[in-house]
Amino acid sequence: MFEPLLTQPEIITVNGPSRFQFRLKDTISDIGLLQALSAHIGEFITVEVNSKLSVLYRLHPFLSLEVLPLEQKLSTNVRSLKRGCGQGWRLFSGLGISPSLCSQQLRAGLNIDIEFDEYAQFSMGQVSNWHLIPLEEDVRLFHEPKELMHARAIMSREALKEPDTEQILLELSEVESIRSDLSRFACSELVMRNPEFSIEVLKLDAQLLQKKQWLSRTFNQSVERHNWQNASNHAESNDVQMRKLEYYRLLSTPAVNDMIEQLICDEE
Repeated sequence: MFEPLLTQPEIITVNGPSRFQFRLKDTISDIGLLQALSAHIGEFITVEVNSKLSVLYRLHPFLSLEVLPLEQKLSTNVRSLKRGCGQGWRLFSGLGISPSLCSQQLRAGLNIDIEFDEYAQFSMGQVSNWHLIPLEEDVRLFHEPKELMHARAIMSREALKEPDTEQILLELSEVESIRSDLSRFACSELVMRNPEFSIEVLKLDAQLLQKKQWLSRTFNQSVERHNWQNASNHAESNDVQMRKLEYYRLLSTPAVNDMIEQLICDEE
C-alpha cells in the first residue's frame, strides 16, 4: 500500500453476501477526478475469510464507500475475482476510457458484489469502465514510463458523440496535463540515457497538439452564436428550421416566393 494519496487503512467486516457501492463525492468535479486517474483509486486486501469476511482497504479521499446487503446471489455467468486470505486487488480506471464516462459511473454508483465461503468473490455485475486488478497482476508500474502510456491511451480513445462543453473542457484539460508531463519527462535522466524515448515524446506531443486544436475548434463551435437574435446556447434542429421555412413560404404571397426563387437562381 504505497499510494500516498489514499486514506489510512481501515477494516470493514461483513457477515453475509454484500455490495460495496462507491460514489464520487458531490463536491468533487470531473477535473478533480482527472488528477487521480493515472493510478489506482482503491486498494483492498482480504484479512479474514470464514464465517465472516474482513477486508483491509484504502480509498482516494474523493470517494465514499457504503456497504449494502446483496439481495440476490451472484450469477454463475458473471466473471468474479477470487481472493483468499492475504490476497487483494486494486481499483483502476480502464485504459483509453474517457474520464467523463468514468466519473458518470462513479456519480451513479459503482457496485462491487461480494460473496464468500473459503474464498471471497468480488464481481462487477454491470458493464464497467473500471477494472479489478489482482495485486500480483498489477504490472502497470513496471511497464514503460506512465507518461507515454497515458499519452497513447488518450490518442487511442474514441471521440465522444455530441459532447457538451463541459466534457470538451475536461478533455482539453487532460490533453494539456499530459503534454506538460511529457515536457518534464523529455528533460529527465531516463530520456537522456534512452534517445528512443525522446523520439516517441516528440511524436506523441505532435499528435496531442493536433487533438488539442481539434477540441478547441469543437469547443468554439459549440459556444458560437449562430443567430444574433438568439442566445449563444440556443440550438435548433434542421427539422425545426425546415418547418419554419415552410410556414414562411405558405404565408407569403406567390410573388414574394417567386422573387426569392429568382434571387437564389441568380446567386447560383
